[in-house]
Amino acid sequence: MLTARRRILLALATAPLLGLRAPKVQASSPLPVVATFSIAADWIRQVGGDRVQVTSLIGPDADAHGYQPKPSDTRAIKEAALVVGIDLGFDDWVERLARSAGKKNDLLLLGKILLAEKALLSAVALHDGHDHHDRHDAHDHKGDHPAHGEFDPHFWQDPRLVAQAMPPLAEALAQRDPAHADHYRRRAAEYANSLESLWRQWSERFAALPPDARRAYTNHDAFRYLARAYGLELIGIQGVVPHGELSAKALAALADRARREGIRVAFLENVADPRLVEQLRRESGLTVGGRLYSDALSGPTGPAPTYLDLVEVNARTLHEALAASSAR
Repeated sequence: MLTARRRILLALATAPLLGLRAPKVQASSPLPVVATFSIAADWIRQVGGDRVQVTSLIGPDADAHGYQPKPSDTRAIKEAALVVGIDLGFDDWVERLARSAGKKNDLLLLGKILLAEKALLSAVALHDGHDHHDRHDAHDHKGDHPAHGEFDPHFWQDPRLVAQAMPPLAEALAQRDPAHADHYRRRAAEYANSLESLWRQWSERFAALPPDARRAYTNHDAFRYLARAYGLELIGIQGVVPHGELSAKALAALADRARREGIRVAFLENVADPRLVEQLRRESGLTVGGRLYSDALSGPTGPAPTYLDLVEVNARTLHEALAASSAR
């Protein structure tokens, strides 16, 4: 992972490559910033503090897959000093909206920044059938799902990767509000340190789990980065898009694999239909280990209203269920 010095150098190097420009914004006014989804919106708030006014196009507990932009989204982007997204096929619609709003040069795609560090996982395994039994007949398609790109976009499931992305975010904000550049850089560095500290705490706990308690099913393939971060194997029942219905053949294959490989736990998701996991539980006798947060935060009164909360809740939910399964 990057040192603080390398993070700053990466931020300075990547902003010009992204073509970001600094519009004129009154220094006394908070910067209007648009995020494509709730997790990115929280990153902006953590780095910007009271210097930013954030609009999230996709709200808490809302599924970003297959999102259909609204006219109000274009208006919000047109009024923004900065637009923050992921792309990598996750929210590629935002590029079209930014172009139509005349904000192409104010679009910061954090997933593309991480590509420069070669820190992302290939999406090939999500589609080649190695991780998913009979993927082509695993569910009955009710229409075409949007495809992800060459790389798995769900990097936010590893807090170390988010820590890497925060200095470039700080630099993009600083370009638009130079009078408060130190404010953004300081907060980004503090936030990155908090994320890495949280990862270390949970990494030590997961390291104590026995090898046979490190495997589980999840609803869809949003957790490969989380698995890599903590030395787990989290097997998506479906692909990167959490929709569809399991065929009888696929359900039987997943149940057989659970019995053959000693997989004892499956996890629900906050933005996915729980019926898939319930089907598998009935077929194989798996324990439902709880609910993970994949592509969205919870609402303000839920357990994961911030990204730090999401990391903590997911790690605790996983660890408690896996530890309990090893004791049985």
